[in-house]
Amino acid sequence: GMVGGRPCTWTYRQLLAEANRIAHVLTEDLGLVPGNRVLLRAPNNPMFAASWLAVMKAGGVAVSTMQLLRARELQPIIGKARIGLALCDVRLVAELQSAAAHCPDLRRIVCFNHDGPGSLEAMAAAKPIEFDNVDTAAEDPALIAFTSGTTGLPKAARLSHMRFLGVGDGMSAVAGYGRDEVIACVLPLF
Repeated sequence: GMVGGRPCTWTYRQLLAEANRIAHVLTEDLGLVPGNRVLLRAPNNPMFAASWLAVMKAGGVAVSTMQLLRARELQPIIGKARIGLALCDVRLVAELQSAAAHCPDLRRIVCFNHDGPGSLEAMAAAKPIEFDNVDTAAEDPALIAFTSGTTGLPKAARLSHMRFLGVGDGMSAVAGYGRDEVIACVLPLF
């Protein structure tokens, strides 16, 4: 299938190249420095995965949100996490723009899955396919996940880089994989 005029099935090599290009955009064009929080808003698709990985590569902290959240639900998340930059699937940008009107910290929204000028794809097109990952510490935050807020305001949970690696190690121990085997662990990105 196609998303935004692009195939929605990528090889791992394509995913790595796009994540590296986006990491260049984040650090060179959008001013991301390690520790900055980046809101990610999209359904599951390759550009969402590449953007999430790019945030990790650039040393940022991903704050992913469910695609069903509306402006009033996004506002406390943006405020609590002090989001300055958002990467958003163009199909979901309307609610994010509505929320941004009430969130002074959110200075920039960049959309993807479209071919228009200013899209994340357009910004990344000429960037190199290699990127030297930012050297993060094991306990540095990688992800801030928010609860749904059904019993009040959403609450944040911080996950470190080590926590992600721990999932892989735990799955390997449970499933009995050998040390030379490569496994991929996918946690919910929001």
